[in-house]
Amino acid sequence: MTNKSQLMLNAVIMLLLFMSLYPILILIFGFTKDSLTFQYNPFSPSLPLWFSNIVPAWERIDRALWNTIAVAGLTTVGGVFLSSLGGFVFARMKFYGKEYIFYFIIALMMVPGILGLIPWYLLIRDLGLLDSLWGLILPGIFSAPIFGIFLLRGFFAAIPEELFEAGRIDGCNNLQLYFRIAVPVSLAILATLAVMQVMGIWNDLVGPSIILTDKSNYIITLALRDFATELSTKGSQTDYPLLFSAYVLSSIPLILLFLFASKYYVEGLTSSGMKL
Repeated sequence: MTNKSQLMLNAVIMLLLFMSLYPILILIFGFTKDSLTFQYNPFSPSLPLWFSNIVPAWERIDRALWNTIAVAGLTTVGGVFLSSLGGFVFARMKFYGKEYIFYFIIALMMVPGILGLIPWYLLIRDLGLLDSLWGLILPGIFSAPIFGIFLLRGFFAAIPEELFEAGRIDGCNNLQLYFRIAVPVSLAILATLAVMQVMGIWNDLVGPSIILTDKSNYIITLALRDFATELSTKGSQTDYPLLFSAYVLSSIPLILLFLFASKYYVEGLTSSGMKL
């Protein structure tokens, strides 16, 4: 590649990077302004910094944020556990029809989730879980293994058999092999799966908007949607700094999660790619 081509490629990459980061910068710049300053200078930083919007924004989304943390926590723990258990079974155990069942699981990944929306709603209704956080938690736990089993099966299959043989010699049964060998050596990929699960729940809007009607049960996506609608229909200029403050507050748990799990997340993505 010539120097001119390399410079053009670098320029395109820098342009794409700027286009990706600039909306985030506008969000950060915007939530530190008052509404009047934002009207005249929405796209660049300005002084003085205003943080008076944080308290009213928090009062509007605090319950929804705690609801989301509860749903994400329970769903992620249950989903990762079932995914790892299923991946271990398909990777290390032998039983009739194992490969055909695994192919069926892979086939389910090819089905768009929107096609199962109506059956999913009818199931939630028949279980009496409409307008309940459990209507999000239980389906989330039992739908997570579809992708999780596919991801973890290859990882567990690549663990040296000598480790499991040593465990069997020490008297471990299959469940003990799972807890004492498979899980400890797979913490990175499990953390990666957990981060993906939390992100999916945090950004889900369609499912919660169908089954949740009581505002006390709203999760963060519904609370932000209603907040944005309310601010934009007041008949005056939308208070974007207040709305941006709510967006920033709702992102803090995800930022903290990624800072805590970033090492394991990157390691899990790299190792899973090599294993698969």
